[in-house]
Amino acid sequence: MSVDPVFRLSVPPVVDAFDFARRGQVVSGAFSIHRLQRLLEGLLEQPIGEATELSVAPALPGVVRYAIQGRVTKDDASQLVVQVQASLVLECQRCLGPLILPIDRTTVFELVRRESDLSDDEPDEDDLDAPEQIVGSPKFDLCELLEDELILEVPYVPRHDQCPETAELDAQADEIASRQEPPSPFAVLGQLKKSK
Repeated sequence: MSVDPVFRLSVPPVVDAFDFARRGQVVSGAFSIHRLQRLLEGLLEQPIGEATELSVAPALPGVVRYAIQGRVTKDDASQLVVQVQASLVLECQRCLGPLILPIDRTTVFELVRRESDLSDDEPDEDDLDAPEQIVGSPKFDLCELLEDELILEVPYVPRHDQCPETAELDAQADEIASRQEPPSPFAVLGQLKKSK
């Protein structure tokens, strides 16, 4: 997707989806995650992120960065290419501590006019690049589309690969084990004789 390398503070607009695709328009920007109330329901409180410009994906939670490009394929299909990046603060269900989830998701959507135009076929598992179909409209909310994409990335049961406290306990156990002298083979034999 060819977009400006710097993402300025802006919320994606409501657009005519088919006109946006036909013109090959591009919108990009960054905004506070606190605009996405459906996403935030049930999550830990997110930090307030301020950004006027972002040249890389947001490293800290609180900011959403996006780029949306419209296009028409050779087969005359209207499409939206959506890239969204953010970091969310979640609660690990194992240790109940905070977990930072970085998100970098790119999805291609094919626009259809009506729900009845949506394909009934299951997506081909072999064709991972096949676009997902959505119903376009003259008042299409791009911000809502971004929010849906972020919601899909939130795991049902968030967990650290290794919880920080567990990692610390493992490190302490390793240190203690390395400090202890291995038992003398003669002492082990002596204990075996006594037990008989």
